Amino acid sequence: MYNPRMSFKTGQAAGRFLLGVALMLLVPCSLLMAASPTRLEKSLETTAEPQIHFSNLRGVVIIRGWVKNQVHVICVMASPRVEVAVDPMPRTGQAERIHLVTHVLDPLVTGADEAADCTLDVPLGASLEIRNRQGSVQVEKLQGQHAWIESGDARISATDVTGHLTARSLGGDIELTRPTGRTEAFTITGNIRLLEPGSKNLRANSNSGKITFQGDFIPAGEYVLSTYSGDIEVLCPPSASFELNAKTVKGTLENTFSLKRRRHAPSPLDSANSLFGTYNTGDATVELTSFSGKIRVRPQP
Repeated sequence: MYNPRMSFKTGQAAGRFLLGVALMLLVPCSLLMAASPTRLEKSLETTAEPQIHFSNLRGVVIIRGWVKNQVHVICVMASPRVEVAVDPMPRTGQAERIHLVTHVLDPLVTGADEAADCTLDVPLGASLEIRNRQGSVQVEKLQGQHAWIESGDARISATDVTGHLTARSLGGDIELTRPTGRTEAFTITGNIRLLEPGSKNLRANSNSGKITFQGDFIPAGEYVLSTYSGDIEVLCPPSASFELNAKTVKGTLENTFSLKRRRHAPSPLDSANSLFGTYNTGDATVELTSFSGKIRVRPQP
């Protein structure tokens, strides 16, 4: 026999079941929406020589110089719970300084959700201070007074930077191509490559990584390369002119240039662990030190 009350209860149960199924289907969609990347794009008018400060948590940072007096920022964040704050000073008119900082809006968010990949086009005369805690940094074509770059364990590369350039990394490799201002590179376990430098004052230090110098020495320049257990390799043209001081305690030395003995200095043949001498007229000073690594000085192929 038909029972209206029973039919009504059955309908309520069926409705609750369908509602539960619908909610189960909606939850994954909401999670996907929360995890989807977000994008920031912003343009700021600046002076010809602004100061750019950027502190990032994780991700790739690319800085490129261009002829406009403008900073153009494009950032893609891995999660909407991550934002990049852009703060120009002054807030109106042409900015003299711009601060960019990545924030995690939810402190429980960790790992890949902190990532923000950012590209900045900046005036050629801009000066930089970039900190990327866990991510690579790439800088191209800058003529500002200084560029200071720091990364935790990722690669740093800089090309055609004319001002004072400082690159620091704990475990990442550093590659500097055609720097012309004062140049400093420091890493603990990473490798350092110095390609065609035009700098008269260059220093590089790695605890266990390899240091490679490839290019010519500038007259009156000073070049200091040092490691603890890593190797040092110097490749320069036969026309180079330098005064060499190379030392190692437990490592080995290999030199294919014919060095002339300096006055008041031991002959290069006097010690298996040191080289002192002049090649051509000795216009630049080159100091190489490694405690247990191999030091090689040879002409470019």
